[in-house]
Amino acid sequence: MEKSINLHESFMNVNRVYNEDCTIGMSRIPSESIDCILTDPPYLYLKNQKLDRPFDENLLFGEVKRVLKKNGFIVMFGRGDSFYRWNTILADLGFTFKEDFVWDKCYCSSPLMSVSRVHENLSIHTKGKGTINKVKVPYLQMKQNDIDGICQDIKRMRSILKNTKSLDAVLEFLENNKSQNCKEYLSDSITTRSELTKEDRCTSVMRSICFGMNEKTIIRTDFEKPAHSRNHSVSCEKNKPSGDRACNVMQSIQCGMNEKTIIKQSRDHYKTIHPTQKPVYLLERLLALTTKEGDTVLDPFAGSCSTAAACINTSRNYICYEIDKEYYDAGVRRLKEMIKE
Repeated sequence: MEKSINLHESFMNVNRVYNEDCTIGMSRIPSESIDCILTDPPYLYLKNQKLDRPFDENLLFGEVKRVLKKNGFIVMFGRGDSFYRWNTILADLGFTFKEDFVWDKCYCSSPLMSVSRVHENLSIHTKGKGTINKVKVPYLQMKQNDIDGICQDIKRMRSILKNTKSLDAVLEFLENNKSQNCKEYLSDSITTRSELTKEDRCTSVMRSICFGMNEKTIIRTDFEKPAHSRNHSVSCEKNKPSGDRACNVMQSIQCGMNEKTIIKQSRDHYKTIHPTQKPVYLLERLLALTTKEGDTVLDPFAGSCSTAAACINTSRNYICYEIDKEYYDAGVRRLKEMIKE
């Protein structure tokens, strides 16, 4: 799992989690050797919790600027005064703000609070002129927690049976795309059947459209097979439909949907290791926006090692630091179990 790579005539170990203060560890990383920093720093608002250790913000973000490659990204979760302060520090260091996102957690953090928090904020900055990748998220991944939205799409598809113009638009789109593998989906993150929840009739219909149907005892062979297949993403932009709503729905089902600034993603369905643990798939979606396969990702505050897990799933290299021995041990065990599977 661990390996050394030659960066600017210096050697460093990647695909490894270090149990130490991140500012000390980052001082050994060669300058301009990291493609992306994806991290969730301590917000400093959780009382009497060991994970909320203060850190030297100016030292940390100074190291962030040093180790990031030109046009590299920092993706950062945060909240309140500290989040505002961190974004200001990055701006003062010359970083360019690219986008802010909201993670819709699909659950309430604490029902005892006067206001139920169901979201977290994050921002993306670049050191230079980095461009956020345009990715497509599989239809059912984007809408797995939005049954009402799926129902609405089915109603739009149903409307084409009463509208010749809509039917022609959908037919034209399908004819133009039938010989292409038009799946500009989130890299290496196609949903398996076991990952989907809330199965009902409307979800089942959309699943059939997205992933195909079980073989039948009457097999038709009068359709054209794709002339070739591709493993990489293929843009569908040149085959955009004419603006018909039903046709737009069909395109989103076949080609995926553009990522949104509000990402609805429920927690991972296993025992939580860390109080602020993030879903691995959420981090995979963020990595798809800011990195490519083979890039090196740094997480100075690794916690339960969710960033490392997302990197493993998407063929990225990672370097992680976690100062707390208990969380470090739990995170490393988690990664070892992932690799065994």
